[in-house]
This record gives sequence, structure tokens and C-alpha cells, in this order.
Amino acid sequence: MKVFTTVIALLLISGCQTNTSAELNACAQQNFQCEAQCERVAPKDTLSAQVCSGECTDEFNSCKSQAEQLTKRTN
Repeated sequence: MKVFTTVIALLLISGCQTNTSAELNACAQQNFQCEAQCERVAPKDTLSAQVCSGECTDEFNSCKSQAEQLTKRTN
């Protein structure tokens, strides 16, 4: 359910932006896959699941930051 909520939020955010980039879409897809992997390997509502999800969030934020920098350079 958390993965679904994350994907919906990302789609809504990206839909509101006029400059939706392929890089941001790639970040969202990468995050979706990471969260799905966490759900497969870590028991739900455990510390290991929280840590895994936190790592996905960190990776997404880093990816998003890099994508935003690229978008700013190209505009």
C-alpha cells in the first residue's frame, strides 16, 4: 500500500509541473522498484522494512535533486 501511495503522490506532483522530465520519471520508477523490493524482502511493519524504505527515500531524493539540476541547466 505504501508503494502505491508513493507512486500516486509522485504522479500527482509530476502532473502539476509543466517541466516533467524523463529524469524525474526515471527517479520515480527507481523508487517504485526499490519500495517493491523492500516489501518482498523485509517483513511488513518491522525495523528492517523501515530502514529499507528509508534507503529508498534517500536514493529518490538524491536522484530527484540531480534531475532537477539537469532540468535547470537545460532550461
